[in-house]
Amino acid sequence: MAWDFFAHTRTLELLYHKMQAPVLEEYKLTQIELDVLLFLSHHPQQDTAKDIVEIRRLTKSHVSAAVEGLVQRQYLQRLRRPDNKKLIHLVLLPDAMPAVQAGQAKQKAFFQTLKKGFDPQEVQVLNAMLKRMGDNAKEAYAQL
Repeated sequence: MAWDFFAHTRTLELLYHKMQAPVLEEYKLTQIELDVLLFLSHHPQQDTAKDIVEIRRLTKSHVSAAVEGLVQRQYLQRLRRPDNKKLIHLVLLPDAMPAVQAGQAKQKAFFQTLKKGFDPQEVQVLNAMLKRMGDNAKEAYAQL
């Protein structure tokens, strides 16, 4: 195989975490706490811990612990809606916004780093191919 998928995927993950490290240090967050904040900022319609676990494929116990820590820091609020009192929605609070904005800036820098040297058409083709690969993986996973 010309492209070692697993080695490169791990390198991407390590780069992402290294680029987010200053945000973690400045706001005294764990990586998963920042991941939860950023997920909620990017997916306002998917605002439950279950959504985070299912979409980001994170461990339920880790998400639960992160949510608890973020609630205690007043970065998140748990909210039950009148139409479904069983489901707990997570709401970003104003105190979380500086950390969210810093994390988003690092995400943007990460993706700009990855796209360096690609023209817009190449990026568009790559995005389409990666989406198709992801869809193929989800379909195969569901069948197992």
